[in-house]
Amino acid sequence: MSAILFDRDQVDHLDDLPERPERLKGSRLLWVDIDRSGAENAAKVAEAFGLDDATRDRLASSSKGPVFSDHGRYIHVTTYSPCEEDDDEDDLIALECVVGENWVITAHDRPIEVLQEFSEQVSGSGDTGVLDGPAFLATLLEWVLGAYSAAFEHLEERLEEFDVHAMRGQGRAAEDIERLIAERRKVGVLRRALAAHRSALTALTHPERFESTVQEARDARESIVGSFDVLIARTGHRTNDIMKVLTLTSVILLPGALIAGVMGMNFKVGLFQSTWVFYVVLAVILGIALTTLAVAKLRDWI
Repeated sequence: MSAILFDRDQVDHLDDLPERPERLKGSRLLWVDIDRSGAENAAKVAEAFGLDDATRDRLASSSKGPVFSDHGRYIHVTTYSPCEEDDDEDDLIALECVVGENWVITAHDRPIEVLQEFSEQVSGSGDTGVLDGPAFLATLLEWVLGAYSAAFEHLEERLEEFDVHAMRGQGRAAEDIERLIAERRKVGVLRRALAAHRSALTALTHPERFESTVQEARDARESIVGSFDVLIARTGHRTNDIMKVLTLTSVILLPGALIAGVMGMNFKVGLFQSTWVFYVVLAVILGIALTTLAVAKLRDWI
């Protein structure tokens, strides 16, 4: 558990919760961040700030979906932040936020990149001390929205890379489809999580900022459909190349097969008694094949 006390341009990192001022007022703002690795931390903070049992349980474990409730003396918000790009675990991390007039409590199971960045940013900002609790929470939620935007941007970059590989004919169709399915699922998870925060985010942040982030989710979904179209087009192009080769092979071999069939008919013709006719037939078949290849090359069929 960590505690940071803001007082205008002064930032103090407190070693323990008992060191917090007994009465927070004026320009002072206390931020307490709970690491759930210690089971007693949530109960300790809940007792210190006079939180009810339901809020204390949520600080200890985020077992349900998003929450946005007003308890009069404080506001309780549960938001979900996207994981880091190389994280192989669940796509979202629950972030509990309890906000009073001059204090903010956050709790989470694992380190959250956006929370760490926000902590570094506000710790060096001389303007943070002039914020009250709700304004501080609104600023934090802006950073959460930024994390969603960054997640969608990363996905767009991966799709651009996918499109380049698909256009170059690299990769295997089955693996590429599974990759697009995974990306589509990730976009769906992020979009549904973002939509679940609509009431909290529109109440505490700018509604247009939220709507623009939702639009980014829609754009990411459309980009996946576009990448699938690129993959289908590339697969169709590859199929056309294969059919072109098979058709050209048939055109080359068919005249030779026809001549060989005619010459192999079981009729007693004096011409068939001459050995040199065999070599003439071979030359004609080879000439037809070479002529077909030359015409195909001149017309850019191959």
